[in-house]
Amino acid sequence: MNYSKIFRMLSIRWIIGSALMVFAALGVVQHSGAASISVLAVVNGTPITNIDFEERRNFLIKTTGIVDNAETGEQIDKDVLQMLVDDIIKREEGMRIGRGMEEVARQRADEIIDISFSQHGENPNDVLKRLGIDRSFAEQKFFTDVLWASTVQTRFAEEFANVQNEAVKELERVKANARKPQIDLDEIVLVPGPNRTMQQTAEVANQMVAAIKKGADFGRIAQQFSVAGTSQESGNVGWVVLERLPDDIRAIVENLPSGTVANPVQIDGAVVIYRVNGIRLNGNADPLESIVRVGRMILPVEAEDLESRKAAANTVFGAIAEVKTCQDLNRIHEGYGSSSDFDFGEFKLAEFSPLLREILLPLGINEMSDPINYSEGIVVFMVCDKAVPKLNLPTQSEIETRIRNRHFSVLSSRYLAQLRRKAIIEYKDG
Repeated sequence: MNYSKIFRMLSIRWIIGSALMVFAALGVVQHSGAASISVLAVVNGTPITNIDFEERRNFLIKTTGIVDNAETGEQIDKDVLQMLVDDIIKREEGMRIGRGMEEVARQRADEIIDISFSQHGENPNDVLKRLGIDRSFAEQKFFTDVLWASTVQTRFAEEFANVQNEAVKELERVKANARKPQIDLDEIVLVPGPNRTMQQTAEVANQMVAAIKKGADFGRIAQQFSVAGTSQESGNVGWVVLERLPDDIRAIVENLPSGTVANPVQIDGAVVIYRVNGIRLNGNADPLESIVRVGRMILPVEAEDLESRKAAANTVFGAIAEVKTCQDLNRIHEGYGSSSDFDFGEFKLAEFSPLLREILLPLGINEMSDPINYSEGIVVFMVCDKAVPKLNLPTQSEIETRIRNRHFSVLSSRYLAQLRRKAIIEYKDG
């Protein structure tokens, strides 16, 4: 290993960092040949620049799908700046307590990015590029999250020491309750902060629910905003027995169908958003948990008049009469010259829109829908593969993770609040 080269690199970074700290008092740093870099805040001597702010803001908007407009923009700005402040505080504490964890945390951050941005089998780097997100910036964000999780567990080791025994008892209860109604939940937990009151937190939660219902990514919003330990698992709580939920939570979620997001609720000083992923009754898995691969044949139709659409639908009826497999339907699709791919993707049935879910639910492998009139033309859906869910009990390891997440949710916010009070934070004008 070339330590002299590494030392030179570290020295350069130290010099640049020192320069930023010196010029932070002036509120601006000149970037060679480019626009000025403004310093928005200084946290324990570490500056937050307008470049940091814009990168994080872009990352948040692009990955969550949250609406950025006149109504939401100001609160988004406040949240982004607070996230950057907290990240510096978390990293400093993590590097102080978790020495030796840096390399492992960076590896885990890299894995999280690959998992989070591998959409429909795409290369995560291509997805990031399409979103206009610098991978190194995303790595820094997730590195902070992983390092902080390790820091909390190290700092409160006694609280986590009995997780294994707790998991053994929990697994026994799960087995005993296997035939009782169960529900698979996701969560986003929001708490008020220095720049966000409880009322504002509730308003932000309502905006998140509205965005999710319009197609925003629940898991990525959880990764960005949620203070719960489940944030690293995209908000997934896992399967829980309904009767073991607190009455106020049970009242919210027990009658919701799979794939439904509940309205935000205030619980113990936090605002929580729940999503139901699946339901088990009498030991039977919810059919909406089935994983299906769907093919989509499209006959492009530009005309909007009803007669043209009816004629196109009749054409499709005749063409698909002898179709037996997805390969047969794909050949017809390719012959129609649609610019859309035949492979619609592989999803859990609960993840489809209610209308498409109703169409696909009764279909078996190589069974297709009737022709449907869509804006792009006449469409036929076909189930190319289907994996019916089995009632698999969680492993002890999965239950241990769930218990750690519960402990983390309680301890993390309290710990961060203490560190915020100790931190020296200077906000620059504007």
